Amino acid sequence: MTREEKLQRASQIIKESKYLVCLLGMRVSYQSGCTNIGEPEDAYDIESRYGYSPEELFSAAFYNTRPSQFYEFYKNEVLSKRGRINEGLKLLGQLEEMGILKSIVTRDIYSLPKRAGCKNVLEIHGSIYRNICTRCRKKYPLKALQERERSGLPYCEKCGSIIRPEIYLKGEMIDNRLLTKAVDEVSNADVLLMLGCSMRSDLGSMFTKYFKGEKIILMNDQDHFADGKADLVIDGKAMDLMKGLRTYMVSDS
Repeated sequence: MTREEKLQRASQIIKESKYLVCLLGMRVSYQSGCTNIGEPEDAYDIESRYGYSPEELFSAAFYNTRPSQFYEFYKNEVLSKRGRINEGLKLLGQLEEMGILKSIVTRDIYSLPKRAGCKNVLEIHGSIYRNICTRCRKKYPLKALQERERSGLPYCEKCGSIIRPEIYLKGEMIDNRLLTKAVDEVSNADVLLMLGCSMRSDLGSMFTKYFKGEKIILMNDQDHFADGKADLVIDGKAMDLMKGLRTYMVSDS
């Protein structure tokens, strides 16, 4: 099949689905303009400037022992590029509004689906838009964190302890209740839409084993031999493909 024929087929599968769930991978975040600290070139650049690898900088151990250096990295590298909402992401919001898309499971920390209008999003690695005091648990939006950070470390206005972003840092446990809910969603799906991730990516390998449905649609620009397990594979940047898919979803509706 040609790419257009595959998109048309994907549109048909999605429209006929009873319980569509989306696995939204990190490639979508990167292609939407978010910071990509996982690429070798960017990782080398970060290590040369900060003296530590991104993996070290983005860890619970580093945050706990060097909070000032953590926030320097976090402000300059993570918060500086929060991405843009594109037509592909907007389509996810429209599919949810239409009652077709039931939920999204993602490791994205930039809340891209929510910013695109999606409501039922399971952010298993948290979000930069949620921040919390490490002592009294008072919650802060991103803007409040940034305002307090200008004068150094962001301190809680209530108890004076450090505020931290509610995101997953290496070495921490992921919220088990959230994981269980994500597993339940994938288990209930009859169609799984995988965007910007492969069958063997962290997200794919974590959740596809729980899928008991009929069809897996995979859109990604990085091939993996295991992707052949998907029923429909469309090569290319996921958000570009979703933009193309939107044409068929709208024209057929």
